[in-house]
Formats: sequence, structure tokens, C-alpha cells
Amino acid sequence: MLTVTEAASAHLAELLEQQDVPEDIAIRFICEQEGVALRPDNQREGDTTFQHEGRTVLLLDAQASELLAGNTLDVEDAKLTLQQPGGGE
Repeated sequence: MLTVTEAASAHLAELLEQQDVPEDIAIRFICEQEGVALRPDNQREGDTTFQHEGRTVLLLDAQASELLAGNTLDVEDAKLTLQQPGGGE
């Protein structure tokens, strides 16, 4: 499973707030040929969700969950970073 740090979940919540996104919308990892992208989306059945202070801030479908398993989502220099197992990025 993806690990999301407190800093990353707070950063996602801040992004949603800054964009004035409705409470039922969160950020979703989308699997693309080039890797993964982030897009606002509604929660769907079967999604893995991550919350910050009671709000869902991140959504992963089964494909994204599998692809990102073992990685850590964190914040470095005010940007989200995806750290792979073993410390690589």
C-alpha cells in the first residue's frame, strides 16, 4: 500500500482548499503511459482513500494502488514527491 505522510496529506488538503474544490472531490492518481498524474475526481466504489482532518484528499483505484504499493508520498521543497522503496525517486 502507498504510504502518505502527514505533510503530504496536509499539502493535498491545502491544494484542494486553494482551488475551492467541493468537499466531495479529492485528488486521484491516474495511471498513464508516462507514469502517474494527479487529477481532481469523485470517490468511486473500491477506491483506497486517504484523509486529512476528516476530508478525503487522495483517491487510488486498484491499478494505482498496485502500481504505487510500497512507495511513500511526501512533500519536499513545497512539492509532492513519490519515494520508491529503498530511497529512490
